[in-house]
Amino acid sequence: MKKTKLFAVLAICLAIVLMMTACQAALINSNVTVNADGSGTKTITAVIYSDDAILAGEENAAEPGTVGNNSKYLLVSGEALVAKIKSYSALEDIDITVGPDGGNTVVTIKYAFDSIENYTEKTKKLAKDNADKIEAPTFTKNDDGTFTYKEKTENTQLSLDNIFLSLYNDPEAFSKDGQGDCDLEAYGYDYTCIYTIMSVSATIGTETNTVQVNEYNDSNTIVEQDWADYIEVTGKPAQTAPVPAPAGKGLSTGALIGIIAGCVVAVAVIVAIVVAASKKKKAAAK
Repeated sequence: MKKTKLFAVLAICLAIVLMMTACQAALINSNVTVNADGSGTKTITAVIYSDDAILAGEENAAEPGTVGNNSKYLLVSGEALVAKIKSYSALEDIDITVGPDGGNTVVTIKYAFDSIENYTEKTKKLAKDNADKIEAPTFTKNDDGTFTYKEKTENTQLSLDNIFLSLYNDPEAFSKDGQGDCDLEAYGYDYTCIYTIMSVSATIGTETNTVQVNEYNDSNTIVEQDWADYIEVTGKPAQTAPVPAPAGKGLSTGALIGIIAGCVVAVAVIVAIVVAASKKKKAAAK
């Protein structure tokens, strides 16, 4: 369902800003993978464009514009950015990595869950002030052995709002005026302008369904799609992998086979020794 936003006003502001300089919001995609027992992993990626990158949507334009000054707004990178995101997150159990993708930077946020209830609990914790807006997904087993997963599409954006709001309001990590280049708030922007939800997807086994939320046209304008309120996917989920034994405390299958084989050999040797001793004793008695 298409959500109404102040795109007309923002488009005018963006046109004015682009005459002086350019910038590009982080592009967000997410995926949740669910196993047969309801466990799984939520993965969220944010692509942050480099200053010399072509603006989103203008890749095939005759005279594409470049981002220009993302680095003037985002003041931290690498492990410093990881540390900042972790400090903003109300959910401690998250794995964050930052790495290159061509000339751009990709921030990946992951968190694992052991049940649908646990996923809902963790997502609400990540959402913080939006926790009461997070709707619990459903995970249903069908008669043909498949499972159906269904989740509110907006859950991803609601869960991330706190992180981007915190980043926007952190003067050590973000400059609202681009270090003097352009004051975002002077043109009516707020923290929502620094990220764009592009797509939300869900995976069961080999089946993935994606809801496209936004796209950029060839003039770098966000075009909101007529997206579904819920993302739904049906498939045969993978079984969960066995948890490996802690290093130094468990034995591999090969090690166990070796021990068993060794025991068999040892028993055979002992039996042979006992039999030989018994025969020798009988011979001596005669």
